[in-house]
Amino acid sequence: MGSPLDNERILSALLQSDDELVGEDSDSEISDHVSEDDVQSDTEEAFIDEVHEVQPTSSGSEILEQNIIEQPGSSLTSNRILTLPQRTIRGKNKHCWSTSKSTRRSRVSALNIVRSQRGPTRMCRNIYDPLLCFKLFFTDEIISEIVKWTNAEISLKRRESMTGASFRDTNEDEIHALFGILVMTAVRKDNHMSIDDLYDRSLSLVYVSVMSRDRFDFLIRCLRMDDKSIRPTLQGNDVFTPVRKIWDLFIHQCIHNYTPGAHLTIDEQLLGFRGRCPFRMYIPNKPSKYGIKILMMCDSGTKYMINGMPYLGRGTQTNGVPLGEYYVKELSKPVHGSCRNITCDNWFTSIPLAKNLLQEP
Repeated sequence: MGSPLDNERILSALLQSDDELVGEDSDSEISDHVSEDDVQSDTEEAFIDEVHEVQPTSSGSEILEQNIIEQPGSSLTSNRILTLPQRTIRGKNKHCWSTSKSTRRSRVSALNIVRSQRGPTRMCRNIYDPLLCFKLFFTDEIISEIVKWTNAEISLKRRESMTGASFRDTNEDEIHALFGILVMTAVRKDNHMSIDDLYDRSLSLVYVSVMSRDRFDFLIRCLRMDDKSIRPTLQGNDVFTPVRKIWDLFIHQCIHNYTPGAHLTIDEQLLGFRGRCPFRMYIPNKPSKYGIKILMMCDSGTKYMINGMPYLGRGTQTNGVPLGEYYVKELSKPVHGSCRNITCDNWFTSIPLAKNLLQEP
């Protein structure tokens, strides 16, 4: 057992070593803090001159505390906001932008309040039968037009040896049945299957009970929506000629069967399709990749399509108007002047378009 004096010397030596270790730890903490401050994001490059370098000294904590005291309420988020001395700036297109958010608050103008309630129109509101709802969009005029030109194509493809019931002329009821099969394939998620798989009795008897496999195949091959004889003279100016008339009739029904709400959206959708089509597109980041791109205006509350147009690629005639602006103007024609709000992404948006939409129709 040592003397009391030796114990006091040992205790003082241990305390001195602990003080040195504490000083090293404090320096390392300051160094770590400075290294984090040196990391700059892309939005903070404009503020590099405002960052002060702090050297790891014994009084480093005092310097940090002094900086915090000198800048009360400052944070990294506030440093990212760029404050300009001038009130307005002018863009490359000579448009004047304000550098501060408007503080004026007022009531919405009475002209901008849409008082009509979204939903089906009065004549469609009390229809609940599925077949009657279907006929609201695919009218008798559309079905008659399809029957007329499908029979014309059947007469061209039918040979003398084709005398069975599978090769006879069609009628309105059979076209309704054909569309019913196509709708059912979408409901049952069978629209990716071949005709042989659809009519496989071991899988399902739904389609076999409507019409035979040969009849379905023959109608699909002969289905037409326009006069094929005059198509070459018209298709040079409009590649959408084969279905243009039927499409316009269908869109007319979509517009007149529904009252849109106050908020609408305009965007595009790629409908999967791998058949022959002059304006079929390939977009690798889409789920379907191949298909027909449809630009449409929909009600944001119910997702109902009010108006739609196919994207025809180079065949689109815009009369010198930018493509995005052209589609917004064409799609919003049914609601132009009704003070509704239209939301779209930056591909459609431009300053001249916003000014044009504010004008009287």
